[in-house]
Amino acid sequence: MTPVKSVLMISQTFHPVIGGSERQAFEISKALAGRGVAVTVLTRRPPGLPAEETVAGVRIKRFACPGSGLLNSIFFMSRVFAWMLAHAAGYDAAHVHLASSPAVAAALAGRLTGRRIVIKLGGGKGVDEISLSQKTLAGRLKLAFFRYVRPELLVMNGEVLEWLRATKEYAGMNLRLFRNGVDTGRYTPPLYNEKINAKAALGLDNAAVFLFVGRLSPEKRVRELVEVWAELLGEETAPPRVRLVIVGGGPDGPALKKAVADLGLSGSVLLAGPQQDLLPYYRAADVFILPSISEGLSNSMLEAMASGVAVLASRVGGAKDAINPGVNGSLFDPLSRTELKEGLRRHIADRSLAVKMGEQARRTATEKYSMARVTDDLLAIYGES
Repeated sequence: MTPVKSVLMISQTFHPVIGGSERQAFEISKALAGRGVAVTVLTRRPPGLPAEETVAGVRIKRFACPGSGLLNSIFFMSRVFAWMLAHAAGYDAAHVHLASSPAVAAALAGRLTGRRIVIKLGGGKGVDEISLSQKTLAGRLKLAFFRYVRPELLVMNGEVLEWLRATKEYAGMNLRLFRNGVDTGRYTPPLYNEKINAKAALGLDNAAVFLFVGRLSPEKRVRELVEVWAELLGEETAPPRVRLVIVGGGPDGPALKKAVADLGLSGSVLLAGPQQDLLPYYRAADVFILPSISEGLSNSMLEAMASGVAVLASRVGGAKDAINPGVNGSLFDPLSRTELKEGLRRHIADRSLAVKMGEQARRTATEKYSMARVTDDLLAIYGES
């Protein structure tokens, strides 16, 4: 293995932009910088941000890209490609976050310069980048190019990996099962009194708190979660002391707000909107809910697990890899309202269940998903000859 001294990160959007991919790219970059690796990030320049700055030891270069859509993508690809060729001596490997258009530029530059290129695939089965790319001519050309140059493709869950390997057209790709990482030093389980105080700070008293964190979009099935929540509370003879907290924004936000009002749930459902700092919500939560119909590997789920929160997740994507049912959480069929309702009811009936599972969730996070371990493994991948 070749020692790695410098790494180039490529992401269409980056810190301070908030999103799962952006958060993971930033955390990985900070972890590498903490190991003494020189990290440079190439990204687009949103309005109001400087062309270059250093944050937490990470050098960020932002390219101004005029226009929108295809024109914007072409400008960004061109800038990335030219920069990689001109500065090839300044980095040992390049890590592209998501297999979008900049990944093509990076893969070609890597082919010409001999630098190692690693591309992280995003999304769960059906909404993953391979599936979406199949639907357009440009996407199919991109996949054909990847098969030719064979960059290292990091797949975030076993479900997508098995599907790709079983598909003849993509079996020849250079695939590797990997995982997201979580800062287990920042996200830690609170003491009992700290959890009580965290609930009070959010106005949740000492209720059992069920938490969703993520984008409010159709594949997350948050609207269905709210409907099941209403059914469950309607079936209880005495209203339980429970709260459902939903953190995030997205296209389903307005419809979700209306559903909460129409179903009479304003007293038991808190729509917290997007939040820069998620730690107070993890510390207040007892159970993290992930009802997605398709998922890669949720950063929010890993952060909740590191915070000692039990998980109730749909049986898809990375949750299937991370959750040992009955030990550190529970899994349910994303299309089964009955299974989701049963999972919620079990935790409402026995609050100690979340405590036991939360302890095991923390152990899973530290042993398998800690950013320190992920950084070790990435450095080994970068240094492969």
